[in-house]
Amino acid sequence: MKKRNLACLALAAPLFALTACTGGTPSLAFSANWFLRTGDTPISSADESLTYSVSFAPSEANTFLSYGEGSYTTRLTAELTQLADGSTETCYHLHTELNMPVTFTVNGESSDTFEDRVTSDVWFRSVDRSLQPVCSAKTVLSHTPASETPSSLDSSYITYEYTYTTTYDAACANAQIEVVYTQPETEPRSTALELTGSGTYLDNEEILFALRGVSMSSTATFRSVNPAKRAVETVTMTETPASSTERFTFDLNGESAEREITVYTFSIGYSGTNPGEPQRLTYAGVTDANNNTYRSALLRMEVPVLYSLGTLTYTLTSAQFNA
Repeated sequence: MKKRNLACLALAAPLFALTACTGGTPSLAFSANWFLRTGDTPISSADESLTYSVSFAPSEANTFLSYGEGSYTTRLTAELTQLADGSTETCYHLHTELNMPVTFTVNGESSDTFEDRVTSDVWFRSVDRSLQPVCSAKTVLSHTPASETPSSLDSSYITYEYTYTTTYDAACANAQIEVVYTQPETEPRSTALELTGSGTYLDNEEILFALRGVSMSSTATFRSVNPAKRAVETVTMTETPASSTERFTFDLNGESAEREITVYTFSIGYSGTNPGEPQRLTYAGVTDANNNTYRSALLRMEVPVLYSLGTLTYTLTSAQFNA
């Protein structure tokens, strides 16, 4: 698999596929900041839905790639889940969906408008278990730029359609990765991987959610398996989160208003010799541990597109939290 396969419209994934690093990292402490009272840990009451608009700002060098207005949704629930050892436990289930229209134009000729789509599901345990993953799955349909400067419309993009699943043993010491490509059709790939290194381990599909539960007073570092590369990688904040006050307009439990929110903004990316461009994230801060109105939700995310062709910005438009 080439590196570009998961770039561009593997957009629901928080990070790009870069160089592996399996060194030790310190363990993270999590708080259940997605609840109104952050000290609560009742997984059974987990029930929230977040909706984001996704807009595209092309770079000056981009003459052929255009994304229309897209949408990204997340749904958090609680489910009785079977672990690898056969036991059952109530776990978090996070489902996400990204839909983006994309068009390519070269030498005055335009493609159809393709509807790219990414869906993911991940099951993981409580904060007492460091949000340890149980399994995850992702399905992607992506029309991806083939180069920075295509000479013809036919050579401007490649269609990728694939699924991958990752399952973990009960101790989260080993992972089994299965990758199946439909376009272009290739042989399925299966990899057994030891989760080497110390410190907190998170599945790639839960990273954006898990960062809601970490302290914003210092940088966070953890490990994750990138299924495309089939390797354990170190992920880190590139700077200590910066606190500020911003205004956001979105629906909260059905009520639309402009809201002044204390936020924390930082960039995150992989460590290694080829770090690439990090993603920039803005989360609502915890101002009252017993009345955490905005539940430390992700408010904005800026994602660079492959070949530096522009930036996709996710902005929260609706949040539905349980009481």
